[in-house]
Amino acid sequence: MEFEQDYIMRMIKSIVSFLIKLITGKSDTIYELPSDGLYTPCDDIFARILALADGGKINEAENLLYANIESDNKDYLLMGLTFYSHINEYTDGFLTQHNYSREEIQEGILAFAKEFTIDEVKDLSLYQTIEEMF
Repeated sequence: MEFEQDYIMRMIKSIVSFLIKLITGKSDTIYELPSDGLYTPCDDIFARILALADGGKINEAENLLYANIESDNKDYLLMGLTFYSHINEYTDGFLTQHNYSREEIQEGILAFAKEFTIDEVKDLSLYQTIEEMF
């Protein structure tokens, strides 16, 4: 079981990296909060989402993420993918304790990416490729 969960974690990480590279053209880009504390509206949402998730309110964090989608904004897509990457780092015990699973992370990544009208992610064949990778 532990091997299977490790495999799922690696697959999630690979999918997120693939999508981020597709969107940004860089392999190491994630959404980061500015160190100066001067937050954009997107930064504010991201900080709130992380605080909720880290506090065990993962479903509430995901709901907040979806409630604030701007489907034509790459920053929001990058923020959401970074959120899913972040919660993928939680232990299986933490996820289970807070009524969340790795499978929900997989489903969340696909559903979230499908919300966007950005050219790099709106092609349906891309979603099929990602689903096959899972």
